[in-house]
Amino acid sequence: MQKEASCLRMLVLTLTNQEGTPLMDDQVTAGALVCAIPKVIVDGWLLKRFMELRRQLTETTTVLKPGMRPEDADQFEHCVEMIVREQARSFVEWCFNSLEPSKVDAMPKDVEYLGKKYRRLNLKTRHARVLTRFGNIMLFRATWRQGSRGRTIAPLEKILGIEFGATPGAQDLVGRQIAAAGSSQSRCIEVIAERTGARIGPEKLRNLSSYLAEIMEPQREACQVKQLEEWIDDAVKRSKNVTLAVSRDGVSLGIAPFGNFEMASVATLSVYCDGQRLGTIYLACAPEDNQETLSRNFTSLLTSIIRSRGSKLSRIVYVSDAGKIETAYWKNVLRHLHVDGQRIRIQRIVDYYHASLRLTTIADALLLTTSQRTEWLKRVRKLLLEPGGWGRVMRSIAGMQKQHGINPDKEEDVQMAKRYLHRYRRFMNYSEYRSHGSPIGSGIVESACKQIVTERLKLSGMRWSHAGAQQILTLRSILLSQTWHATFKKSLIASPAVSILSLEQAS
Repeated sequence: MQKEASCLRMLVLTLTNQEGTPLMDDQVTAGALVCAIPKVIVDGWLLKRFMELRRQLTETTTVLKPGMRPEDADQFEHCVEMIVREQARSFVEWCFNSLEPSKVDAMPKDVEYLGKKYRRLNLKTRHARVLTRFGNIMLFRATWRQGSRGRTIAPLEKILGIEFGATPGAQDLVGRQIAAAGSSQSRCIEVIAERTGARIGPEKLRNLSSYLAEIMEPQREACQVKQLEEWIDDAVKRSKNVTLAVSRDGVSLGIAPFGNFEMASVATLSVYCDGQRLGTIYLACAPEDNQETLSRNFTSLLTSIIRSRGSKLSRIVYVSDAGKIETAYWKNVLRHLHVDGQRIRIQRIVDYYHASLRLTTIADALLLTTSQRTEWLKRVRKLLLEPGGWGRVMRSIAGMQKQHGINPDKEEDVQMAKRYLHRYRRFMNYSEYRSHGSPIGSGIVESACKQIVTERLKLSGMRWSHAGAQQILTLRSILLSQTWHATFKKSLIASPAVSILSLEQAS
């Protein structure tokens, strides 16, 4: 009870200071669009409501008595939750409806928003279902219209950050749920209803998803860079052996309307300190030719963190398999990367697991017994991790092939595996990479493909438009990067302001 009262008091203080003066964003030059809520009125409202709250909560305790059972405790908690939520919902509704002057004539006649001029209408209208973190509220607000039949806006909603019928607090809650793993459309609606007590429709959910992705994407990189900087600064305090490991990969995604599968793309930037991963930043893009958007965002983010913290990094490594896109990105971008005129040395590492698969292919082709195959494969995989491992492995392959021979039907597979090992030999010095704490496997980015795409966009029956998929990928990558709060807050700060026009400006 005391904690709830404290939360309500904090909300009041965000709307008014100790003298009852509005605390507003410096951007919003709308002093006459909203007014202060006098402290004495707030105290009076709270006092009356707290008396009722006290009575309601007291009544809920009647089930707490000797002989009570678990279902009684469950009923008690649900009752308390509903009562407190309704009190919070009522308080938010009252506060927001108290911000505008009661008389429309007391408000500015002309305002400007996004470079357009709007003239005040004579009557307030209601927005019947505004979603908050505590449920739906009804908002009565004045409106302004562009011209005689143009677009109508409600400056109070712009000042409060209400978009698509949801307050910033509700947008935050809905966005996090949209980005959560396993959140189908129906599941999102159910969880939001359980959390807020209000049920929203699919169209509102899609509108909020689109809106959040649109406002958060421009702020994404700056917040991800800041998060990387914090991890690197933390790593430097512990050790001088700090590694930035970058990687990328692709994953199939069902695309509407025909359900064809195309390759979405994922990239990661991870900070390591003495071989221990401190954190990972994620990027993801919907399917497109050559994954150009991901490459552009990936390069921009990498360049920004090198410019900011490059001097604190011991090394930068690029860990990936030898796929077409991954290799092309290495050859065309990373191998020749320059930042502020200085060439950046990046060590490429071919994923150890993919290299081991080639050894498995060769083992399957050798004419060995099951036990011989298992023993030899275990030995060469271990050899590959030791100093001079690549050469020792190749000599072992040649010796086994000479001694035991290979299956003629699998000779082509053996040649392809050997060509792979020869082509990427300079990126398989795993003993050295492990000695300075660098990862030798692309498990992080492969896990990212599963976390970002599979666990959210590849649920039963799901098919996506490219635009719809990108919205979810943007939100999910921000959530997993641990930058949601900072990115969302930065997006709110960047919201366009409503300005009051003087008589000269209005004319």
